[in-house]
Amino acid sequence: MGNINTLIARMRYWCAVANLGYSQGDRWDFRNGGNCDCSSLVIHCLQEAGFDTGGATYTGNMSANLTARGFRRLPNNGDPRPGDILLNDADHTAVYLGGGLLAQASCSEHHSVYGTGGDQTGHETNISRYYNFPWNCYLRYGADASTASGQLAVDGACGPATVGKWQAVMGTPVDGVISGQVQPVGNWGRPALNAYSYGRGGSMLVRAVQRSLGLTVDGLLGPDTIRAIQAHLGVAQDGYFGPGTVRALQARLNQNTF
Repeated sequence: MGNINTLIARMRYWCAVANLGYSQGDRWDFRNGGNCDCSSLVIHCLQEAGFDTGGATYTGNMSANLTARGFRRLPNNGDPRPGDILLNDADHTAVYLGGGLLAQASCSEHHSVYGTGGDQTGHETNISRYYNFPWNCYLRYGADASTASGQLAVDGACGPATVGKWQAVMGTPVDGVISGQVQPVGNWGRPALNAYSYGRGGSMLVRAVQRSLGLTVDGLLGPDTIRAIQAHLGVAQDGYFGPGTVRALQARLNQNTF
């Protein structure tokens, strides 16, 4: 099952950490010094986040393929949620990160659709303030939805609605994104809840959780913190923030408590 926080994290990685440029000539060359274009970047990050993208290959067929696989096509109302895919069907796509920011592949170092790998100038893949391209729609993953009663769906998908509810219960700012995680090291690299972004400060939500559990407070969702959360929720303590742990968390949050 795909994870929206992982999508956000991978877009941040390729746009702010990796040396990835823009060229439609070799748009699937995902490596440091490689190239992409706007749609290959979004599709690649969706796949890294565990989403089935079907036959999506460019902006023109992204909507049809993703809406057949759990995404909803929503009108551009100027109020995207973290993890929404911002789509102009003919020309451009990006991902909204939250906090008024989006991540995208813009153009080559020559301000054209063709560039040379290894000579990225810093603007080719980038994080910028949100703007209206204009977007024809937002593609929003429907698995992270609330029920008609306003409670979380207990579905094991830890996306913005679940994270936002957790933030509200813990009394931290609510934006639906676990921010401030470092790039993973060791074998705790890709839990299902993966919000690793470019930064060193740690997450206010994770800090609040660690304080409530009497843990060392560093704001990082590492294996010790995950095991402590699992013990608190009464599930298997394997250090992996998978669907079983998320379902237990969602059930607890639906009681407005952690």
